[in-house]
Amino acid sequence: MQTANILEFPTTDDQHVIRAAVDAFLFTQTGKTREIMLKTIRSVLDRYHITKFSFADYYVYATREPKWSLIKAKNIINGDNCPGCGDHIYTYKSNVRILSIEENLRYHYVTYGCRCGHVFGKWEPAVGAEH
Repeated sequence: MQTANILEFPTTDDQHVIRAAVDAFLFTQTGKTREIMLKTIRSVLDRYHITKFSFADYYVYATREPKWSLIKAKNIINGDNCPGCGDHIYTYKSNVRILSIEENLRYHYVTYGCRCGHVFGKWEPAVGAEH
């Protein structure tokens, strides 16, 4: 007789913990809150023995390195502005920060997060890549 393998799923509270960690970083944009965000995400993923979890606008992943995670946006933009508030993503005083970079040979997939709360991605040319 076979039995069903029931997998645990992050509770609503644990999903809120991940979202709160991301939102805290987007609001404060400090190195310390970024570190706490990434380690908090990893802690929740490890608790459920999963390596990936999906939210409405991004995925969170466990990295190969223990205690760390990364975020990958689902929404891809083509322009240079946050789709939420319109802030330019490349200015020095921008409210937009890089959350993660997935490196590829010619283009990198960069996930950005804005203080307004939007998380979005953009394909950026790799430095020195021939186009």
